[in-house]
Amino acid sequence: MTKVAVSKMFNHSKIQISDETNYLKVFQHTDVGMITLRLDLENQVLKRKLRHALGISMPSVRQIEATTDALLGWMSPDELLYFCMKSEVVNRLNLVKETMTSYHSLSLDVSDARVVFSLEGGKVREVIAKLAPIDTAINSLELGEIRRTRLSQVAAAIWLTEENRATIICFRSVEKYLRDLLLISCKKGSEVGVW
Repeated sequence: MTKVAVSKMFNHSKIQISDETNYLKVFQHTDVGMITLRLDLENQVLKRKLRHALGISMPSVRQIEATTDALLGWMSPDELLYFCMKSEVVNRLNLVKETMTSYHSLSLDVSDARVVFSLEGGKVREVIAKLAPIDTAINSLELGEIRRTRLSQVAAAIWLTEENRATIICFRSVEKYLRDLLLISCKKGSEVGVW
């Protein structure tokens, strides 16, 4: 995974939603397109065709691959999630459908059904640990490793793009809940001090 590529893709459409009362910066990303891909990830021919069509490597289990304008994340043994600019979704979706047309598969634009947040600052792992039932230690949650989990009461996926930056996706139906939860969890004075 390339940290710079990830940063370039998400940096242009982010809006800071935190303020001086927070010890981390919290951002919401507004122009991110997402395509869910359900396919046989054991089919090497299909994976090779998809890699060629999208111009991005296939991720290993629980990993994310990146180019300067796209991300591809492993979500489950038969599911990938492709990120690109929202304006590119229709073109990329057509490419994917052409590539997978003769295979048992599904590709769907889920851009309007998901929302993307990011956290930036020195205590990113601490805030994730407050909310998610995962070990956020450096030797457990590695850079570029995506985890499907929950943050408090809602399903989410999270990954670290840099040591001080995390990206989070969730369903749009819980956007306000997660937004408020992230802001409350990084209020000054609530630091745990483990990391």
